[in-house]
Amino acid sequence: MIRKIVVFSSLFFSSFLFINAQNELDIIRYSFQTIGSTARAYGSGGAFGAIGADVSSAAINPAGMARFRSSSFNMSTSFYNSKNTATYINSNLQENKFNFNIPSIGFVINSPAEDFENKNPEGFVNFVVGFNMNRLNNFHKKSIFSANNNSSISENWAERATKTDDVPDNFSRYSLEYLAFQSWMIDADSSSLTPRYVSAYGNNAINVNQRGLIQTRGGLNDYNFSLAANYKHLVLFGIALGAKSVRYIENNNFTETDLKSSNIKDVRSVTLDQYLKTSGLGLNAKLGINFCPTEKLRLGYAYHSPTVFNLKDSYSYTIQSRFDIEALNPFGFYRQGRTVGTEATVYQYKITTPARHLFSLGLVNKELGFLSMDIETVNYTSGSLQPKDPTEEPFLNENLNVKNILNSNVVNLRFGGEYVMEQYRFRAGYARYPSPYKANAVPFINNLVNNIYTLGFGIKTSNYSIDLAYVNTGYADYTVPYTLDNLKSTQQNQTITNNVRASNVVISVSIKLGED
Repeated sequence: MIRKIVVFSSLFFSSFLFINAQNELDIIRYSFQTIGSTARAYGSGGAFGAIGADVSSAAINPAGMARFRSSSFNMSTSFYNSKNTATYINSNLQENKFNFNIPSIGFVINSPAEDFENKNPEGFVNFVVGFNMNRLNNFHKKSIFSANNNSSISENWAERATKTDDVPDNFSRYSLEYLAFQSWMIDADSSSLTPRYVSAYGNNAINVNQRGLIQTRGGLNDYNFSLAANYKHLVLFGIALGAKSVRYIENNNFTETDLKSSNIKDVRSVTLDQYLKTSGLGLNAKLGINFCPTEKLRLGYAYHSPTVFNLKDSYSYTIQSRFDIEALNPFGFYRQGRTVGTEATVYQYKITTPARHLFSLGLVNKELGFLSMDIETVNYTSGSLQPKDPTEEPFLNENLNVKNILNSNVVNLRFGGEYVMEQYRFRAGYARYPSPYKANAVPFINNLVNNIYTLGFGIKTSNYSIDLAYVNTGYADYTVPYTLDNLKSTQQNQTITNNVRASNVVISVSIKLGED
């Protein structure tokens, strides 16, 4: 299978035009993790590395699982809505995407030792085993855009065909240049002695309306087995062995409609439909420790190993062309509107996502509540891509791009707190996730910071607890529908800017199983 390689300037990156290409976007997408999976963790800004007694701990710091004092069944539901304002050539359009999902579900089994109730125990106090699923990322988003432009996507296809330096019969059947030629959207340049291709607009001025819809869905889930131990209420140890599942689906539609005078006979409209589905599994481990020098001070450290994903991309393209009546190609033939598509194509590869180091601090008063902070470091340049088949061409350019444009020292911050009033819990939190890109590597670098604000409320009894959280997230990302190397003086490459404001309402229930 031929792997298509896409190399962009460091100022532009795309998840749209060549959606089957594997690049740094995949490493970022499958490395990013949300701030929690339960309402309790969400409500406290995900700052749970030193707090524990929550199933989110298995995905943050598994040592916190040792703080469970009873066995329990835990389940959460999430009502997620993202509102996206897409800007394309000074035109703004809004679109919403709703998703209902289960961000966490699982069991916790607590095995107390003889000194479990002793305030000054000898040896290990209890052991905890957990079987949980935690959702680490949500991929649901919808982007709609529309604006007039003086360049055409067909010019990009012509440039791609010219770069092959080959005749159409030798084009890959899975390439956009092949589909563009078969749909009459590009022509061979009869005036050139070497293979060269031009847009179906020829020398005519270009004035088109470009509109599109980009929809993504899916999620990144962590299925883990965790084991934790509490030594003298002084030191807590934990390990979580996990299998991360990826499900990412992207549907893109880009339609271009000619706005010129009807006296000029060329293109009427062209539509490019693209589909991508990525699925697979990755394995990793998490090690954690909590140290409690006093009842009110908790310190934590956790190491998340790199995750090696075995992924499969299934993708396809379709181009549908329509032409004005009596439109001719350079050889005098009437142009024929056509719909041409590729068969569903599969490519298998591997992605290694970066390791994480998590440092935590918690100030706890069991009668009043807690304040907590997590500091997480990620080296995105340690991510890499590899073909599954070692005989295939390595991802040399893509991995060099990872080293050149991604940040080697990203520091994620999470702050949270909980106030206790009898059986009621009141929570608030804030998290900041900086851009994974180096400064000036992509446009509007400051806007790529992900700011998360949270509020939470809970009711805790001796037999069950119910928690509610509201999470408000603001971030931006960017898509380049196509780029042209040979721009005319009046043309420029355009970027679709997505400014996303996402709201997430999470409800969690924990039910005690058996007696303490």
